Amino acid sequence: MVEKRKKWAIIMGLILIGVVMSAGCADKAELEPAPSAPAGEVTTTQSSTDETLTAPTSSESLIDLLDKAKGISVKYDMVTTDNGEIVSTGTAWLKGNNMRIDTTAEGQAVIMIVRGDDKVSYMYQPDENMALKTVLDEVPESVTGDVEALMNLNPAIIGTETIDGMRCTVIEYVVMEKPEELKMKQWVWLKYGLPVQVEMTSPLGTSRTEMRNFDFGSISDTTFELPAGVEIKNLSDMFDMSTLPDEA
Repeated sequence: MVEKRKKWAIIMGLILIGVVMSAGCADKAELEPAPSAPAGEVTTTQSSTDETLTAPTSSESLIDLLDKAKGISVKYDMVTTDNGEIVSTGTAWLKGNNMRIDTTAEGQAVIMIVRGDDKVSYMYQPDENMALKTVLDEVPESVTGDVEALMNLNPAIIGTETIDGMRCTVIEYVVMEKPEELKMKQWVWLKYGLPVQVEMTSPLGTSRTEMRNFDFGSISDTTFELPAGVEIKNLSDMFDMSTLPDEA
């Protein structure tokens, strides 16, 4: 049971930190400059198809890169590994202010839907036909477009790599220092400003999510709707302390 919870924590951590954190779900602060990229370049997998694109060398140019994802519509598959072992697979849809991520791990399916226009998110469990609803205080301009939250973490530009023909800038930042350090590493596609690979390193090891099969075709708005008949519970009600009985 502990091992299963650990895997789900890894999976959801990668999803939420790698995608939602870059969508502006952290407090805003002054931007700090990121170090310049090293002169060398490491190329992996195959020759790049994006060689003419310029890699960022400062905070300002990194912001410009990430801003490319604003308003984008895209679907892609995800594979998450924990210390080299596949622990989950999934599919993500992004369209303007809306996002959906379907994840399957240990035979269990979980669907996360963010409806930015309505300022709500749902964590839907199909096996239980139940969804937890959360009201969002603030919604970014697009799911991947509000980069200020990511920049608050002072990402360092550490180089460029090419993954499956997608030339990427590689950035690294610390999400949490205490009680244990949690470090993130992202490979950001120079052409579209989207992450194509995310790594999370902690004292427990390294987990990686790879994004594959990018599809920039049309996405129906119904993709971001819950099926009819789903039981919806408000997360705020579940933690409403006023409903607890008084102590004797």
